[in-house]
Amino acid sequence: MKQVSQIIVLTIVFIACVLGYEHWTRPGPLGDPFKLVDSRGKTVTEADIRAKPAAIFFGYTMCPDICPTTLLNLTRQLEKLGPAADKIGVWFFTVDPERDTPEFMHDYISNFSDRIIGISGDPVKVHAAVKSFNIAAEKVDNSDGNYTYNHTAAVILLNKGGRKRSIIPYQETDEIAVEQLKSLAESADR
Repeated sequence: MKQVSQIIVLTIVFIACVLGYEHWTRPGPLGDPFKLVDSRGKTVTEADIRAKPAAIFFGYTMCPDICPTTLLNLTRQLEKLGPAADKIGVWFFTVDPERDTPEFMHDYISNFSDRIIGISGDPVKVHAAVKSFNIAAEKVDNSDGNYTYNHTAAVILLNKGGRKRSIIPYQETDEIAVEQLKSLAESADR
């Protein structure tokens, strides 16, 4: 079952990449304007994300495997980056705002790193913002009345100003991911 869900997620990522090629390569910053709430209870907008180079992951706190794995990997990679990690904004954008309130996200993220800031808020506004980043996020109902999400499982790297720089694919090696994050951090000084 785990392999099937990974194949589904990878397929969604592939389709999103193919269908979103024009969106990803368009000039200008990624994502539409938004006004939401971060996991510290403060208002957050696209301007906050664009204020410095950024690493953004889209997921949800009830995720059984991909999201906690990615957050653990990101935490470890940021630690390896050392003080340079402070030059990067690191954001965990929920695809499940119905359950992931800012308070709940704060408690969840505190298990990983204080460098990662969650983004949630009004579900209609969150879903619109997620869509504007061309992120695949599909709600999947389970037979037990609960649900999961199939979603894009890569960390998106943005230059200061919000233009797409690259991605860190799901389960990328630490060596490569740290080099990508290091290069992103160095771009803050240019």
